[in-house]
Amino acid sequence: MAQAKAPAADLTLKQYRYADQIEAVCERLEGPVCQIGARAQVLDTKRKGWRQRLEGKGFIGADLEAGDNVDAVFDLCGRLETIQEALAPALAGRPLRGMVCAHLLEHLRKPWVAAENIAALLAPGGTVFIQVPWVQAFHGFPDDYWRMSLSGIAALFPDFELLDAFWSGGSSDIAYRVVRDGRPDPGVPLHQLEARFFQVLLAPEANQRFLKGLARGPAYLSRGYMPVMTVSYLGRKPGA
Repeated sequence: MAQAKAPAADLTLKQYRYADQIEAVCERLEGPVCQIGARAQVLDTKRKGWRQRLEGKGFIGADLEAGDNVDAVFDLCGRLETIQEALAPALAGRPLRGMVCAHLLEHLRKPWVAAENIAALLAPGGTVFIQVPWVQAFHGFPDDYWRMSLSGIAALFPDFELLDAFWSGGSSDIAYRVVRDGRPDPGVPLHQLEARFFQVLLAPEANQRFLKGLARGPAYLSRGYMPVMTVSYLGRKPGA
């Protein structure tokens, strides 16, 4: 008699403190660590920066332009040799073991070139932490080109091992992981998550009432609404 198959474990969404997840990422990043897009901005003045979080790990701040918190100036989409020359004084012969690229790739014309350079710059076994918006309004900094899912980030780093992944909202106070049978399961296709966990679907009448109640009137384009959503990815380059 054939044995009945056990029902597939249901997907759930588990909530965490966002700050705790960032601290956990910092603990897993080995030094020296380079943050791409490190130049201090006005919005950085009231929050803990990556240099403070990674204190003692040989932090290197890199940016397209010189400024506060910048140790090396280069274009991440430029020639690999030029980037290596710019990083050489700060590295002082040490292999680069970690990289942070938070809220940057969406502003680059060619993020796939940036990803190739990140992969080439990292030492074998090194880790990269990526944060990109999945859903967000246009924010030119100075311009805005892309939105990426977790699958999209993984496609930029096809040879990397996925170590961790979580989602967060615009306020960055809560982080979420997809859990299957009590364990984090970042491999679930995002199209399974969108409507189930993050999207609000309204009937036509409710949609019209919602739009009329807003202070400003956005175009009537859809009955589905999603909050600001950021995808965080931690991956490891193959090797020792």
